Amino acid sequence: MDKRIINTKKKLTNTLLVLLKDKSIEDITVLELCKKANINRTTFYKYYKDVNDLVFKIEESLITDLEKLIGEIKRNYLISFTSKIIETISSRKEIYTRLLGENGDHTFLRRILRLVYNESITEWQKLLKKASKEDLDKIYSFIVDGTIGIIKKWIKEDCQDEPSNISIFINKICMSGLSSFI
Repeated sequence: MDKRIINTKKKLTNTLLVLLKDKSIEDITVLELCKKANINRTTFYKYYKDVNDLVFKIEESLITDLEKLIGEIKRNYLISFTSKIIETISSRKEIYTRLLGENGDHTFLRRILRLVYNESITEWQKLLKKASKEDLDKIYSFIVDGTIGIIKKWIKEDCQDEPSNISIFINKICMSGLSSFI
């Protein structure tokens, strides 16, 4: 890709992140974004349909990176997946806290956590002999919703706690609930 295109997209992304400090995605206009980034709207529309499309493409790029990291995990344990996700959020704190924060995309974290659905269900089917497929789906939904709550609280507190502490805490809660199906 041409360096100018890369720089333009980077400038738009960085400007979006700045705007997300004070405004929700729905309240950011293309005009405002382009003015602040000092980029012509015609240029913006060459690459994106609207602000939501820009956000979606940023998120897709982050999800692709996460998929690669998750693919490197040898054992399909939920703690491994959760740890990798939380470490990634911590290592790229600015972009993730903006996209996952109060003004960001409220579906993004759920999409991230869906990345490990199949691996988690497969692992649980081996371990949780008393659980039906329907039970496993309910368990996964419950764990995802709880994990979202914990991660959002951690982000709201500016990721003060160590990523490993958050992962261990989530794992303890998950394992105590899962143990009743063993």
